[in-house]
Amino acid sequence: TTFAQQPVTVLVSAGKYPRYQTPVVVKLPNPVNSNKPYQLQNQQTGRLVHAQLPDSVTLVFVMEDSMKAGATHAYLLKTSTALVRRNTVKVKKTDEGLLVTSNDKPVFFYHTREVMPPPDSPLYYKRSGFIHPLYSPDGKILTDDFPANHAHQHGIFMTWVNTTFKKEFLDFWNQHLQKGTVEHAEVLSIRQGTVCAQLQLLLRHKSLKHGEVMKEKWTITVYPFSSYFLFDLESEQVNTTGDTLFLNKYHYGGLAFRGTRNWDPFNKKYFQNNWNIVTSEGIKDSAANHTRARWVDAGGAVDGIVSGATVFNHPSNFRYPQSIRVHPNMPYWAFAPVVDSAFYLAPGIAYHSRFRYYVHRGAPLKDVIEKLFTDFTEPVEVRVMK
Repeated sequence: TTFAQQPVTVLVSAGKYPRYQTPVVVKLPNPVNSNKPYQLQNQQTGRLVHAQLPDSVTLVFVMEDSMKAGATHAYLLKTSTALVRRNTVKVKKTDEGLLVTSNDKPVFFYHTREVMPPPDSPLYYKRSGFIHPLYSPDGKILTDDFPANHAHQHGIFMTWVNTTFKKEFLDFWNQHLQKGTVEHAEVLSIRQGTVCAQLQLLLRHKSLKHGEVMKEKWTITVYPFSSYFLFDLESEQVNTTGDTLFLNKYHYGGLAFRGTRNWDPFNKKYFQNNWNIVTSEGIKDSAANHTRARWVDAGGAVDGIVSGATVFNHPSNFRYPQSIRVHPNMPYWAFAPVVDSAFYLAPGIAYHSRFRYYVHRGAPLKDVIEKLFTDFTEPVEVRVMK
């Protein structure tokens, strides 16, 4: 008898914190037919919720019942019959890239094709393998692309600045130095459904002299919320060469966020107002530069509507809580572990990092952010019973 034919009960324990609208990821002990529609029934409340299998041994759902701290709920897994099956989170392929929507609202666009720089910028600024635009729940654009004063910055992007490779200086970030760059390589998989969409993307970090130095896999999981957006970005960077890549101590580099031109005081045509930064430690704006943060919120008004994006840093990340770079007068910040000291990636060694993005309307509310941060960093406890 296969696992899929036996009754499966998922026990979810809240742990130390109350829970509500919490994404839950369950690793199943044996494979299930991931092409079938599934649902879970809460044995305490009777409520049915959609369940989705991005792969045959991973079950994802969102708890729609509130749970008090210390409580345990039992969910019975069954083939979906009572719930209408529709893809809540969708991925639309275009010639330029991938548009992700949640309940028909745009969440973000990932660029698979190289984007050419503006006519007044050199061709070496061309770039792929980044997210822009990132949208607010009200449809406002929160990121920028090819900003006039820093044409190498692009929405949500990840790369390193001051590195040494083959005993030579190598910069993947500042393309005008014409040492290195980052580009999209391949869409590995796209899964979409009632509970989440998941993208697996392959990027390439290149030396213009020596070729590929690292491959990077992004796994992006987008959850089905529309009053706010919630998605995870997991990165795995692997040194694919026979030489060590040294990541030198430097004041920026890593996972970056370039805010909208409406927050950029150097862009006289589009500037509306300054952005605001606040960290988990309560430090604000440029004072947060080179402090450590569990999470960082960046936001402000666009066309009179306030919204922002909080990025959560996972405790498994190297040098957690990581140091951050906040630019003193431009809307740009980054999680930058190289601020503290150097490290290196030997041949074949992988650098892993995990982040969650919470994109909200209105000013950041610390109690809401902390609740979501807890769901990410101290998730519910799950057991599978047969």
